[in-house]
Amino acid sequence: MAKMVLKNASVMINSVDLSNHVASVTIETTRDEKDVTAMGAVNKEIIAGLGDCTVTLDVFQDYATASVDATLFPLSQSNTPFPVVIKPDAGAVSPTNPSYTLQAMLFNYNPIAGAVGDENRTPVTLRNAAQTGLVRATA
Repeated sequence: MAKMVLKNASVMINSVDLSNHVASVTIETTRDEKDVTAMGAVNKEIIAGLGDCTVTLDVFQDYATASVDATLFPLSQSNTPFPVVIKPDAGAVSPTNPSYTLQAMLFNYNPIAGAVGDENRTPVTLRNAAQTGLVRATA
């Protein structure tokens, strides 16, 4: 199995390619742990409950048309889920470059973040907003 250095990830938010503004990306999937241990057991029995997904980005801010703020601000004001598609590399989807798609919502947005002399970076947290959850594709 090949090892990889993440250096050309693709991040599409609501069909807008923001990849060249993303400093870091993390996809986290979780499932609730449900204890279904019954009387007489000598060990716990744990099963998976409901799933969730969170995508976390660290983004360099840009106020140009069709860039970061023009894409994210309207999404932060909307109650409509939007697509997020992330790939480890900007190349074609394949078994070694899967895409991860999520219907998401943006509940918090910082249009300006930084101190004097700092780069204007904003943290972005996208949350699962559909029953489909995170979908992985290899073709």
